[in-house]
Amino acid sequence: MKKIALFILFAFSTQTQALEYINKSHDLSDIAVDQGVVFLGHTIGYLATQSDTIREEGSWEDYKDRLLTFEFDNDNTAWNFVGHTYTGAQVYLYYRARGYVESKAFFYSFLSSLYFEVFIENYTENASFQDTFHTPFFGSSLGYVMERVSVNLINSESTFNYYLGRLINPFSYLVDSKDVSFTPYIDNKGYALLWSVRI
Repeated sequence: MKKIALFILFAFSTQTQALEYINKSHDLSDIAVDQGVVFLGHTIGYLATQSDTIREEGSWEDYKDRLLTFEFDNDNTAWNFVGHTYTGAQVYLYYRARGYVESKAFFYSFLSSLYFEVFIENYTENASFQDTFHTPFFGSSLGYVMERVSVNLINSESTFNYYLGRLINPFSYLVDSKDVSFTPYIDNKGYALLWSVRI
């Protein structure tokens, strides 16, 4: 199986204006695209981080048997509350950067978590009650705080704070979408998505 990687490349320039989130309206095609982007991101992340589990425990036959069957998982507390919360925060920040109001960013984060559990992770284990809820609920709460902190840092006069804010909230680059470009790259060794950002 070919390796799948995500490469982030930064092309540096100077900050030109203050970062400001603007709520936008979205039609069904916008929502479908954004849900698809998150689903693809979850799929790539799962393939990249769980390749051994997929190889050893994955099964299409079990996938069909487990579909829509939820259970409480045995993951450790740190993973359930830290790992999933951070992931949920990044998903929330993606939707916010795409212009969804806070309530809709939370709702679509919840759907994205549900899709991951039911359609992706189900390949190796049953969908998890905890993960389905912890990820968007705690994640959106953390994402709400991270957005506000990062915007204050990015809009400060300090260069250090500016880059710290961008590091905390990398999806803030999507708010400045004119400065972001994605280029797919494929060769005989695998796939990559080159993310070029002017900062």
